[in-house]
Amino acid sequence: MSQMRKDVFSGEWVIFASNRKNKPYNYKRGSGIEEKEDNICPFCPENENMTPPAVFELKDSNGWEIRVFDNMYPALNGQEFEKDSDSFYESFNGFGIHEVIVDTPKHSMDIANASEEHLYRLLRVINQRLNKVLSNDMIEYVQVFKNNGPYAGASISHSHCQVLGVPVLTSEQEAAFAVFEKYRDKTGRCIMCDMIKHEKEAEKRIVKENDFFVSFTPYASRQSFEMWIVPKRHVQTMSELSDDELKSLAGFLKDMLIRIESIRKGISFNICIQEKAKSTKDGLFHWYIRLLPRIGSWAGFEYATRCFINPVLPEYAAQFYRNAVNNK
Repeated sequence: MSQMRKDVFSGEWVIFASNRKNKPYNYKRGSGIEEKEDNICPFCPENENMTPPAVFELKDSNGWEIRVFDNMYPALNGQEFEKDSDSFYESFNGFGIHEVIVDTPKHSMDIANASEEHLYRLLRVINQRLNKVLSNDMIEYVQVFKNNGPYAGASISHSHCQVLGVPVLTSEQEAAFAVFEKYRDKTGRCIMCDMIKHEKEAEKRIVKENDFFVSFTPYASRQSFEMWIVPKRHVQTMSELSDDELKSLAGFLKDMLIRIESIRKGISFNICIQEKAKSTKDGLFHWYIRLLPRIGSWAGFEYATRCFINPVLPEYAAQFYRNAVNNK
């Protein structure tokens, strides 16, 4: 059973999910990232009985190509939270939805090596699941993310994404939406649209652009080699992207992932799809994707202050990415 508690100083919600300590971990613990030799993967074909039943499957002539099911060890689930009785603090009584999207039947497939057509189909499935979860009356915000590699938080090496719908607006998203609203109230424009315009004029942090999307390393990157993919057209949710834009995004995302993997062999990274919340004012938010290579980790100063120390300037990171793939 999960419980949400609010930090009185930061206003951040913390999810307590004791069942998560039982989830499988199929990497060797220590400095290496290899799988255990005796690994039995629950995400591989013919092991479907090791997971909850599928809520959606995209199939081809060989069987399922993409498979979606409820997380067996959910951070949140469809039951009510345990309501804490301590009146001094705030806890939340509601529920959440936590799904797993296994994006390939091939155990060792790297998402950067997937075909553009396969990534396009994956993006369509993600879009469908995101909208399905958000349609639940109790869900306020949906985070779609991929933990790729053990240093990005993955516990199973078989490629997969996760969809987590929460009943409250997290402090990180609440602060971001407030910035969008304040900027629009002051200027009448979208801060992300203006940011794209500025980055293209500055020509320092742009990695690449095509007809529909632009990628750049954010000016105050919290993590080394952090990169954003942003649609040039103002859309507030992934579901507003046209089919042509989704097809373009598939190739663009593949390109950026190849560039990230050129940093070093076997690098771990996170993909975070940044959506608007259900209560976000119409037209306010500008949808985007954050790509977060995992180099190093937070230390005492970051945990104590939430002020991040980044050893890699975004201007250097952008230059590295531009030079990483020839003829791009």
